[in-house]
Amino acid sequence: MTEKRMSAQQMTVGQLLAQVCRMSGHRLQGHMHKIGLHRGQGFALIHLWHGDGMPQRDLSRSMHISPASVTNMLQRMERDGWIERRRDELDQRIVRVYLTGKAKETRIQAKRVFQEMEDALNAIYTVEEQSTLKRLLTKLHTHFALEQPHPCQAHPFLPDDDVSVDTAGSSEVSADTDNSSEVSV
Repeated sequence: MTEKRMSAQQMTVGQLLAQVCRMSGHRLQGHMHKIGLHRGQGFALIHLWHGDGMPQRDLSRSMHISPASVTNMLQRMERDGWIERRRDELDQRIVRVYLTGKAKETRIQAKRVFQEMEDALNAIYTVEEQSTLKRLLTKLHTHFALEQPHPCQAHPFLPDDDVSVDTAGSSEVSADTDNSSEVSV
């Protein structure tokens, strides 16, 4: 029995978007796996690099995933030494998520992975096409974000933060960084 596959030209916009998200997600996952991170963990770290010690429920809201899914992911990240969770000193109902040294040290590598993915995506398009695609995706994002019960807290990781990454392997921290042992985004 042969399976008939639909060509990209035959797919609806929704089908194409779902397929492209799945394929790019798998590609990014392969790169993240090389530095020891699993699905979604890189994005959790981006949020924590911007807000170390954020409440677990805020991380869930920011990532638009269920509290149960965040709990499972954080349990794995805690087990693997990426984060630690502690009860808030003033309100014991709040669980805060803190980066470990391992997570802080991996920031440059993770940034390099995201930059490589961004470069691969941009290599497909002209500058004009990149601008059009970004405008259209932003419009779609804005539309769906309006339907969400909480705002999406997206954090920039590329290209405007203070760590420049050369995809050939070297990295450089800008001189205006306050603390040389920690890199802020």
